Amino acid sequence: MNEQSLRELIVEVFRLAYTRRLVDLLGGNVSARLNGNEVLITPTSMPKVLIKPQSIVKIRLDGTVVSGGNPSSEWRMHVGIYRVRDDVKFVLHTHPPNILALTKAGLKIDLSLSEAISYVGEIAEVPYLKPGSAELADAVSRAVSRRGVTAVVLMNHGLVTVGSTPYEALNRAEVLENLAYITLFSNCLGK
Repeated sequence: MNEQSLRELIVEVFRLAYTRRLVDLLGGNVSARLNGNEVLITPTSMPKVLIKPQSIVKIRLDGTVVSGGNPSSEWRMHVGIYRVRDDVKFVLHTHPPNILALTKAGLKIDLSLSEAISYVGEIAEVPYLKPGSAELADAVSRAVSRRGVTAVVLMNHGLVTVGSTPYEALNRAEVLENLAYITLFSNCLGK
């Protein structure tokens, strides 16, 4: 897939994540592996509805900006994932409210509620670490270094999903957010 097509896909998936309420207007980020050493990533602090293909920032795996403005503050986490998983082509970082509520309540997503495991695979968790920090990037990279892991719950922060397509990463986030809602609701009803 060429660079322009990847830029357009990033914009589309980011808007879909916003319309599905997986991110706030300024929160979250998406990236795509462009080639072995370069990544396309959403810019920092830009409203989802204003992001255009030309807004996407191109960086190297060492964080050097090749073109565009300032990359997402979570760029370290994205490039860390690409460094440890050559099969990952897209990374989506969201702040799904039901998953956040679940982690705040000390509960876990009940994967037995549907065929979610076939969509998601293995879920890892990392403790709360400062957003955008090298510590968070390292913890997430360690968590996804196991090939079966396709989602990482960031305690009291959000969710990271990966995939070979942007829609696979987005679907994983949606499925897990829906399951978090069902888990919360069923716990309110006394299971």
